[in-house]
Amino acid sequence: MSKNDSFESECSSDGEEETKQEKKNEEDSPQSKLPNFDLIRAIAITLNSILETNKNLENYKEIIRDQSRQVFSANIIPSISIKDYLIRIQTYSNIERSTLIISLIYIDRFCNKAKVTLTHYNIHRILFSSILMGVKFNEDNFYDNKYYSQIAGVKLKELKVLEYNFIKMLNCELYVSRDLYDKYELYLKNFNYNDD
Repeated sequence: MSKNDSFESECSSDGEEETKQEKKNEEDSPQSKLPNFDLIRAIAITLNSILETNKNLENYKEIIRDQSRQVFSANIIPSISIKDYLIRIQTYSNIERSTLIISLIYIDRFCNKAKVTLTHYNIHRILFSSILMGVKFNEDNFYDNKYYSQIAGVKLKELKVLEYNFIKMLNCELYVSRDLYDKYELYLKNFNYNDD
């Protein structure tokens, strides 16, 4: 595992009734192996809710057009759901629970600072960029960018562009106060899963 030099140079860190077969099926499912699955569901539902709200904006088509030139906007909507994308990222990189929460904070911060509206065209790239920054800022060990580009489904060169632009648009503001972290964590802990 290694650090990305460009990141360091750009910024400095400031049932009981279940049968045996049902249990076996549950144990074999990819979700059961994810300690962060409830958190992933909460984040995915939250982001999908934001996307649906934004989709109903009067000027949504205009927003899509205006943001289409940004590096975070894909030409087509990715076929993988946000939840499945998060599960993929968690499965192959085993990121910490705190990093998932921090990444949601980064998304909010990014959208506010860069004046970006989340859409189905940009959510995957913004989400992955926020997780990548969260991993590098919050965790002691992480993989190199080549590995993360394979997880994200983007070319290495493109990942570097996303990373650079994300950190630049955040003005290198990666620090998250305990109060802010606790606020997001509490929201996600109390999440209503009936919306799933």
